[in-house]
Amino acid sequence: MTHRTLAALLAVFAAVPVLAQEQAPSQPDSEQLGQDLLKNVDGWIGNIASKLDSDKPVTAEDFDSIFGPSFFSGSQDPIGDLEKVQQRVNARLGDKGKKFNEPYGKWMGKKLSPSDLNPEVVSDDEHVTVNLDAPKDAEDSMKVNIAGKLIKMSYTRRETRQETAADGSVSSSSFARTQRRAMAVPRGANPATYRVSAANGRVSIIFDRLKKGAKRPEASK
Repeated sequence: MTHRTLAALLAVFAAVPVLAQEQAPSQPDSEQLGQDLLKNVDGWIGNIASKLDSDKPVTAEDFDSIFGPSFFSGSQDPIGDLEKVQQRVNARLGDKGKKFNEPYGKWMGKKLSPSDLNPEVVSDDEHVTVNLDAPKDAEDSMKVNIAGKLIKMSYTRRETRQETAADGSVSSSSFARTQRRAMAVPRGANPATYRVSAANGRVSIIFDRLKKGAKRPEASK
């Protein structure tokens, strides 16, 4: 995939949260986000509103402060939760939400970019295929879900953590970390019909090609 093609796909992805907000402007129910996250988000929205009132820019650090590694590893659907958060923000901020949407979309696109998987799109007369380089030991754990115009991917990796005790001794422990990525369904691909194959450290998402003149359906969310 060329850098230009990848940039175009990520640009489409970055716009998705804004579109979701426009189509569903109602404020999400408390239980949709979870009580703990909801409490943190409401306090965070107050800080964002204060920054916007003082014309200070909303930065990536503002988003990282609440959506850290624990959020992405603990949420079953972080992309969906991020979209719900944006709906809640816009419901609370009103017109000021427009200043929030652009940096939020750019941050979300970068945070969930699949660039570490080296995505490559290959097309022929019948199929559009997205090839991904699975991280080491993550090929079998790679999960793929098509939701609307998005390809959602998640995989688990084993990592090592070192801890230093009070006496100065160092111990190591192994733990599993779940990574989540997303990208737009490629142009010409039918998101309603696809299959996934994995071999030799490579994961392929094989879509049927849309017939010429056919309107692209969306996979159920």
